[in-house]
Amino acid sequence: MEVPQYIGDQRRGALQPLFGDDFFDRIHVEPWLLNLGNVSSVQRRATRVWNAFRSRALTLTDATLSGGEGIVLTAPGSPPLPFAPLSERTWQVAVGTDGPPVIGATLAFRFDGFPELAVVITGQRIVAFAFVPDWSRGVLERLAWRTDILTSLLQVEQRRGLRSTPRRSFEATLIVDGRERVLLDLAVFGWGGRTWALPVWPDGQWLGAEHALGVRVLACDPAHRDFRPGGLVLLRGSAAFDTEVAEIESIGADRIVLRHPTTRAWPRGARLYPVRTARLAEAPKVTRLTDQAASITVRFDVVEPCDWPTLIDAPVYRGHPVLADRPDESESLSAGWQRALLSLDNEFGAPFVLDPADWAAVTQSHRWRMHGRAERARVRSWLYALRGRQRAVWRPTHADDLALLATVAGTATAADVANVGLARFGGLRSGRRDLRIELRDGRAFHRRITAAVSLDEAVDRITFNAALGAEVRPRDVRRISFMALSRADSDETEIEHHTDSDGAADAATVLRAVRDPDQDDGPAPA
Repeated sequence: MEVPQYIGDQRRGALQPLFGDDFFDRIHVEPWLLNLGNVSSVQRRATRVWNAFRSRALTLTDATLSGGEGIVLTAPGSPPLPFAPLSERTWQVAVGTDGPPVIGATLAFRFDGFPELAVVITGQRIVAFAFVPDWSRGVLERLAWRTDILTSLLQVEQRRGLRSTPRRSFEATLIVDGRERVLLDLAVFGWGGRTWALPVWPDGQWLGAEHALGVRVLACDPAHRDFRPGGLVLLRGSAAFDTEVAEIESIGADRIVLRHPTTRAWPRGARLYPVRTARLAEAPKVTRLTDQAASITVRFDVVEPCDWPTLIDAPVYRGHPVLADRPDESESLSAGWQRALLSLDNEFGAPFVLDPADWAAVTQSHRWRMHGRAERARVRSWLYALRGRQRAVWRPTHADDLALLATVAGTATAADVANVGLARFGGLRSGRRDLRIELRDGRAFHRRITAAVSLDEAVDRITFNAALGAEVRPRDVRRISFMALSRADSDETEIEHHTDSDGAADAATVLRAVRDPDQDDGPAPA
């Protein structure tokens, strides 16, 4: 067998690209896109053009701005403009609030022998609504969800939320006079159908220190206020003419860091507000007081999604949070029963009425009186937990429904209570078989009644699904209330802000019981 002879080793190779081949010997424009977002004050950006050729000089023949109404371009020189090898020049772009509401401009660079290089400038102009409300009448805030509900004859519901966040609106009355009255008149006349930078009035605060021109850090207290990274803030002086809107980069415990420096100095005592973009829901209602003063009622619809942190410390029973907060009873609370009755009436004999569910949906109003930002934040989290009519919570009656007659041992699962007809009428139906037992030392137990018998005319004996785990004497009990799994009866809720967020506010809703799908005893609670 002959062995092949190799006279030489012939190989073929390919030139591999290196970093320098992708980076050099071309023209770089940075950035290609200037997305300014919501422009509510003059925004300045820089566009850099770099000749990355290592040994070739270039000439810029033209730099053209098209669709640039309200945009000022500052160039490093007039074309034709030479670019030495590896040299860079910077163009300054200043976008003001005057101009079309939608910003859509193009900055085009042209070099001899190269295709056009374009920088796209986009954004939306908004104007700050820098007027303050008349707090003697307060500010009304509305939250509106939307829920689709399918209900069976047995009153079992399937609920589907159609909005991930609620629609939000603010209504307030303003008292304006002098130059501010004319400014408001002209602003609504010229900008009434466009987007505004609306300050969230209840979340305003005073700056506690002076801030020089060009700072990016604002010393403030952002806790439980509607500030958010990427959102806007409004700085306002003593008049509506002294305003500045800035974008938030990050939020700390005692400060807000802005994305860009402020364009003016702000003294101690200037007002700081979180901002939401909004539109006028309707034409403002004007009442002329004098030739210099007017009272104006405005209502704004927020046009951006408004989310809020969820509940983190509410007790949970059978997979749903318990509305343990006592309602405000400075005004009477309403309650009722709703039955889904079917009626057949031939107009001659007695009507035939059928109750297919054999169950009443108990309704009860719940009012919150809030003082301070922490309480307001908690109530708002409850409203977001309900999501209108979509989600259910355990709603205690917060009434003294049952009276304990004898001591209950920690291992016992039965208790003797005053006879109120529970064994006769309750029937262990959903809405009257779950209890909240509140003790005077602050502890609370949530238990399900698994059996109820009437011992005599004065005593009922009830059995729990689990022992309490602690000895409870009658004198230890503050109240024993029924609990009903409930949802809100409406998708809309109003918050009445009587003062800013450090003061008082009211909110109310009506809760309607729903059929508990878990009719059998679940696992013993912890």
